[in-house]
Amino acid sequence: MKFLKKFAIIMTLLFIIMPQVAFMHIYAEESNEYAKEGDLLQQILDRGELIVGTSPDFPPNEFIDPTKTGQDQYVGSDMDLARFIAKELGVKLTIKAMDFDAVLASLSNRQIDMAITGIAKTPERLDAMEMSDSYHDEKGEDSWQGLLIREEDKDKYHSFDDFKNKKVAVQAGSLQEFYVKDQMKTANIQYVSGLHDAINLLKNGTVDAVGCAYGTGLDFVKQSEGIYIDEQLLFTLSEDYMGNRIGIPKGEKALVEKTNEIIKTIRDQGLYEEWFQNALNYEKSKISGNFIQRTIKIAMQYWPMFLEGLGVTLGLAFVTVLGGTLIGTLFAFVKLSHNRIANMISNMYIEIIRGTPLLLQLWMFVNIFALVNHDIPMIVSVIVALIINSSAYVAEIIRGGIISVDKGQFEAAKCLGMTNKNMMIKIIFPQAIKNILPSLGNEFIMMVKETSLASAFYIGELMSVNNIIKTATYFPLEPLTITGIIYFIVTFSLSKLVKYMERRMSVSD
Repeated sequence: MKFLKKFAIIMTLLFIIMPQVAFMHIYAEESNEYAKEGDLLQQILDRGELIVGTSPDFPPNEFIDPTKTGQDQYVGSDMDLARFIAKELGVKLTIKAMDFDAVLASLSNRQIDMAITGIAKTPERLDAMEMSDSYHDEKGEDSWQGLLIREEDKDKYHSFDDFKNKKVAVQAGSLQEFYVKDQMKTANIQYVSGLHDAINLLKNGTVDAVGCAYGTGLDFVKQSEGIYIDEQLLFTLSEDYMGNRIGIPKGEKALVEKTNEIIKTIRDQGLYEEWFQNALNYEKSKISGNFIQRTIKIAMQYWPMFLEGLGVTLGLAFVTVLGGTLIGTLFAFVKLSHNRIANMISNMYIEIIRGTPLLLQLWMFVNIFALVNHDIPMIVSVIVALIINSSAYVAEIIRGGIISVDKGQFEAAKCLGMTNKNMMIKIIFPQAIKNILPSLGNEFIMMVKETSLASAFYIGELMSVNNIIKTATYFPLEPLTITGIIYFIVTFSLSKLVKYMERRMSVSD
């Protein structure tokens, strides 16, 4: 097959050249590392934009107002702080929402300029990043750190000694983790990705307590029934680690100094305390009733958001399978070719992609794209990662469909003097499509579910919507139930469609 051989050669060259180009780019980045380090403040001023990373699941510091859109949806005292800093610098503010651990990783990789997400100083963080002066009241009630417990247990726990062999949930890498390890040595730690997940585990009895900032705990108690926070269960604070700070990439001393100047202005004028009180009193919709009633109310109130999230999910799945089919088809033909080098590369590509988790691939592509150009929208990185992942599976689907065609068809086409190209287009592929299309339908169903992993980057699909609504309502299980029902309805309908296709195609057999 001449066209396959030509394609195999081209693909081989690409796989040889592309790593070299990537290596040269990374080498150039590393060779300029010392020239660039310390210039971030000037870069921000030159580009006219400050990029701030936050995890919007930490009320009242940062959370999402679902009634707003775009950058305005990010509210809370820390978001007011970010807007003030951008104003003082004379630049526009771009807020990037992501999971807490993703914020810290993005700061280390310089995908963001600042991390403003209720960060406290810890020994590990001091090694990984620069930290500003505290912008929060270091001695007031707002800086207390303690434990949330179930209201029914408030007479059971009076000191940390009562938590021997009990489970305490904390966010990985948080200040609360530091205090629990230091002052509750007999307790068992349960790591969680977000406080709302921890609250749900607390309410259903999976854990016995949740470590959190006292002000945040009060906000949860006010908005959610059945939980309690008491001054008896407060950690002894270390003067070295008190207060919330801004994370800044390592080596950016000029940006730290400028940020500290702005923080001094904020502290002198008492602005942050005003923002914090406004955030505590922020008007949030109160959902009451039992579980079923709350679920129905949330569904009725937020159905436009769920519908929008479903649209993004289906769009992501469609684009992913479409792109994956195009790339997968090419790799399927390469794998069927007799060019040993191209065949080996195709095998390596498919095995590597299928042999590594999708979440790992998402992180890889987000980091690679940020290295090339941080202005590339995160959704582009996510889509590319999803397409690459899907292409490996689609390649095997198409290859399997082609080899399932009886060998006699190939021989008959050859006897008729057909070229390889015409044979594939007119004889082989039309027969293989019967096996390929149902499998592609199943791949589409799989990708509808796989897109949920992209919620770590808040790109607007269903699981991102679930995260936003649980932050707004303080009920994690109800939005999750609605999201699960939507996923089930969509995947069940699609699976029925795939079975219908299979029946229709089997009629001509």
